[in-house]
Amino acid sequence: MAFDLTDTERAALAALRADGLPPIARRAAVILLSGDGQGAQAIARDVGLSVSTIYYWRREWSQRRMDIFRETAPPAAEDATSLPEAPPGVSAPRLPLELHETVGMLPDDSMAEAGRKALHFNFERMLLHEPVARLGADIEGVHDMRVATRRMRSAFRLFGPFFDPQAVRPLVRGLRRIAAALGEVRDLDVFREKAERFAAKNSGVDLSPLFTTWQADYDAARAALIEALDAPRFARFVERLHGFVTTPGAGALPIQRGDGIEAYQVRHVAPRLVYEHYERVRAYEALVDSAPIATLHALRIDFKRLRYAMEFFEEVLGPEVKLVIKEIKTMQDHLGDLNDTSVAAQVLNDFITAQQNAHSGVPQFLRPDISGVLAYADFQAAEQQRLLDTFPEAWANFNREEVRRSLALAVSVL
Repeated sequence: MAFDLTDTERAALAALRADGLPPIARRAAVILLSGDGQGAQAIARDVGLSVSTIYYWRREWSQRRMDIFRETAPPAAEDATSLPEAPPGVSAPRLPLELHETVGMLPDDSMAEAGRKALHFNFERMLLHEPVARLGADIEGVHDMRVATRRMRSAFRLFGPFFDPQAVRPLVRGLRRIAAALGEVRDLDVFREKAERFAAKNSGVDLSPLFTTWQADYDAARAALIEALDAPRFARFVERLHGFVTTPGAGALPIQRGDGIEAYQVRHVAPRLVYEHYERVRAYEALVDSAPIATLHALRIDFKRLRYAMEFFEEVLGPEVKLVIKEIKTMQDHLGDLNDTSVAAQVLNDFITAQQNAHSGVPQFLRPDISGVLAYADFQAAEQQRLLDTFPEAWANFNREEVRRSLALAVSVL
């Protein structure tokens, strides 16, 4: 499906692809590539979206043109007190958003103030992506909103010792609740997108029985997510968290200035926290050659916490931090793909077993054809083995001298 784009539209789309927030940039790329005559499957591979999402935004473009970019537009910078006008059926961010490009952390910030800044930065991203998550057309909306909640939970874990536990405990509970609802949808999004990718590359494979089963689960998960977002409890949580992140000193424990000496500034505490997280990751070194998948899953979580810690402090660390973060992300991706194969294998095995049990007394020629699902299960098993086989090499690459030196240099500026 190709359609004509005016020169004005092409220029606007190119600007959005280059400078827009990730959901907007991907959407602009879909329309530009469609205008160039590329097929949906090729575009899906290029921009990292599902084929069904490509078709959705093509249909929306044919009806609404540039208005499809209004769902996630932030409030105008010159009028930060007004909310953007929402298209019919799609809510705008529920609060005015400043959307600073950086956390704004300083070396002499107290740890409580640094934590508040990190929370504020990600709180606004959570609200920014809520309208797209509600819409459900772009699966990255749920993903981006979920990432923001994860980063906030990690920030509470990292900076928590500098806050009054009674002040932050209800906020952590609220984050856990909405993260769980987002996670149910996101996991099914990932399952479906990877299965669609496999089916697109293997034209003779029929995964429709699997998609039919997943659709019911997906509809239920999305209904639960919308219910959670619409609940008065979530509105109260947002209001409470907004007050916390926008009020300097909110919930901070008093700094003891008596006879003892207490480290409380970022420049004094951040090096220890970074190396504590790095120490937890390196502790897996004796296990990586024969570690079970459950252990590698735990390593993935520790890598994620190390990455978030370094990203929270990135502004006050040396420029070498960028290489370290890049290498951590590479390890996260490898371990994340491995975890996805493990979860997918369980889901596929459950589906296959249920199908076999449901039709145990039915002649083979009358049973539903699940040969495509069996082929996909074999593919996932092979992919899991490939990732296990290549993990020691990836681990050795992460632990090379250049990365260790870059970490030391990045922290040394404090």
